[in-house]
Amino acid sequence: MIIKSEKIRLDKFLVIEKLEFSRSKIQKMIKNGDVLVNGKTAKVSRFLNKGDKVEIIVGKQEKREIQKEDIEIEILFEGKDYLVIDKPAGIVVHPSETGHSKGTVVNALLDKVDKGVGEEFRPGIVHRLDKDTSGALIVAKTKEGYKYFVEQFKKRKVKKEYLALVKGILIHKEGIIDSPISRDVKSRKKMGLASEKEGKRAVSKYKVKEEFDDLSLVEVEIETGRTHQIRVHMAAIDHPVVGDNTYGVGSYNRRFKEKYGLRRQFLHAERLEFKDLEGKKKKIVVDLPEDLKNVLSKL
Repeated sequence: MIIKSEKIRLDKFLVIEKLEFSRSKIQKMIKNGDVLVNGKTAKVSRFLNKGDKVEIIVGKQEKREIQKEDIEIEILFEGKDYLVIDKPAGIVVHPSETGHSKGTVVNALLDKVDKGVGEEFRPGIVHRLDKDTSGALIVAKTKEGYKYFVEQFKKRKVKKEYLALVKGILIHKEGIIDSPISRDVKSRKKMGLASEKEGKRAVSKYKVKEEFDDLSLVEVEIETGRTHQIRVHMAAIDHPVVGDNTYGVGSYNRRFKEKYGLRRQFLHAERLEFKDLEGKKKKIVVDLPEDLKNVLSKL
């Protein structure tokens, strides 16, 4: 990992970048000499400068091998170098060093991905969806596909549109939320708005599609792909995603669940548009799953 910002502590940088490790775990790894800065061991309090190279030595940690599992996932499109799936809600995209090791998208598609494609615990994964978000997800099958799509996402060449049911009626029926996001300093599992210096730029464009009594169905296009981006941005303008127990209103979500049976956040990756490795335009559209359709029919 190459540092792109000035003056950030080593442990804080790794908390932001390595989501699978807690801060205490990261500090322990640094003290044990498992983290190198410019090829040398460093102290926890070491401040990093732009251009510094940070490496994590994972060889000392317990090695776990990812196993193929028989998990039913619909493949929407499959080509030579990549495929697009309809990720169900409730399933994690990839295993982690310290958390989920089974029951992930990676476990389901392991036999579809060539060996050595992508990161150790994320073979073929070029972008992610939250556990309780459903919808379209690209998975690379070959090294060529992986390199291509990583670059496409980096250059923001992939158009990503979501459907979200949010609390309240929005005054502005269309808008752009351009607010940086960073990891919450008190809870590593949460994200929040941040200053331009502390956070990474995050841009979400929304448009109201339908309104109900105190709810709005919105279409959201994200120009960037920050963790929990839509959930954080909608909550920041006081219109949290319904069913979101991390950033939403707990009492409201409980009443909504009792009335409409929604057991997760109402967020669905509906559409992906991109050019494939041959330069052909692709548009993948995924219908709402039954649980979200049922909520809308009741409304």
